[in-house]
Amino acid sequence: MSTVRQDFDASRNLLLLGDRRLVFHCHHYNLFLQRSIEDGLGPEEAMRLQMSAAMESARHILSGQLARDPAMNLTDKLVLAQRIFATLGFGLADASTLTARGGRVRLLTSHYAIGWLAKWGTAKRPVCHFPVGFWMGALCAAAQLPPERLQGRELSCHAQGDAHCELEIEVL
Repeated sequence: MSTVRQDFDASRNLLLLGDRRLVFHCHHYNLFLQRSIEDGLGPEEAMRLQMSAAMESARHILSGQLARDPAMNLTDKLVLAQRIFATLGFGLADASTLTARGGRVRLLTSHYAIGWLAKWGTAKRPVCHFPVGFWMGALCAAAQLPPERLQGRELSCHAQGDAHCELEIEVL
């Protein structure tokens, strides 16, 4: 099983995951960015933009990691994606029911939902757009699917008072 290893390049002052540069932001930054995008574009368009950006980011990061061990099966690839999701600080995810045909991902903890509750209280609509996009990108990379074949949505959100966040990833 591949490991999630971050490397610090002191000469360039960069944190790397494979060959990808990483930047970490706290929930204050991420949620203000999310809200600013929503204010500018409206909730629906903002959600699509954030999911699309997250999907591309995750697909590129995971493709690089998965290329290191091409013999991995789909289950092992998705377990690695869970570990990367946690390592990047987005929360704890259970993707055990996700298959090459899609499925669900349960977020046991979510950086976005917990942060939203802490900053603004109960949300009026689901807020985990980035995690939805991340898992769309993870499935693209793991199952070698073209991005245009995937759709995702959040079925339940901890920020709305649900016990956990439940994401649905559909392959068309």
